[in-house]
Amino acid sequence: MKNNPVSVKIILDEFRQKLAANYGQEEVMQFVYLLFEEWMGWNKADVHMETRKLLKGEEAARFRDALRQLQKNKPIQYIIGVMHFLDTKIKVQEGVLIPRPETEELVAMILSDYNHRQYEDLSLLDIGTGSGCIPVAIKKQMPGMEVTALDISPVALQVARENSMLNQCRVKFILADILDRKIWKNFPGYMVIVSNPPYIPESERLSMHPNVVKYELHEALFVTDEDPLQFYTAIAEFAFLHLVRPGSLYLEINERFGKRIREFLLSIGFDKAEVLKDIHGKDRFIRAEAKTTMLDTSYWNVEH
Repeated sequence: MKNNPVSVKIILDEFRQKLAANYGQEEVMQFVYLLFEEWMGWNKADVHMETRKLLKGEEAARFRDALRQLQKNKPIQYIIGVMHFLDTKIKVQEGVLIPRPETEELVAMILSDYNHRQYEDLSLLDIGTGSGCIPVAIKKQMPGMEVTALDISPVALQVARENSMLNQCRVKFILADILDRKIWKNFPGYMVIVSNPPYIPESERLSMHPNVVKYELHEALFVTDEDPLQFYTAIAEFAFLHLVRPGSLYLEINERFGKRIREFLLSIGFDKAEVLKDIHGKDRFIRAEAKTTMLDTSYWNVEH
């Protein structure tokens, strides 16, 4: 009985009914579209035009297993195992943060700023790379750029390496903790440094959707309420010591802290720092420039 064919209409009805308590109908349909696209190769129109089509028992079982996981608030990206990020396909799994649309905006900003310079000798460092979505997406669009990424998590770096291979992009990956200032001297200079570090204070955890709190890596999301800017201060100081002049730092931020981060950047010597909004009108990014101050490379313990 379990393996009997089931119509697409029945699958749609089951998703709508059983996920109504967890998600809005529009979001439920987005889940359905993603599953049919990934597993059946269908677009949205196909889903609605093929409601009478019978799914084989194994196919129906796969959708129903996904439904059970969604009822437990497991993110759809972890169920499918991949997601689209700009023009790349990114593998994701538990233990690695799911890339957000805001981060796509951050990458698009960098590409817009530097695409006209892609034939120059450009270099970029991504700090806290997670799935590798930022360096892979940039390297795919700007293959001539030398791209490096670091993370403290061996699991994340393994997924990031797989994503670089999946997208045929050569990225250098480094296992390191940016908060460990003793290792900074081992890094050379970069023309661009980018980071989307943890920036959600622990006090905001209870207000977040269960699919985030229950399944996503807390270390990649949350910071203490006592020191919510610990990553930004370290990254800013590192960047000031490692940005080739003129160089640029790009940060994704918590909208609550834009002013404080900007003031800190200016206080340590950056020539310019601007807070930029995302498509929802929230303060979400900072772009900072280091131009006039000399770059002291004497402490670097690398060949340069």
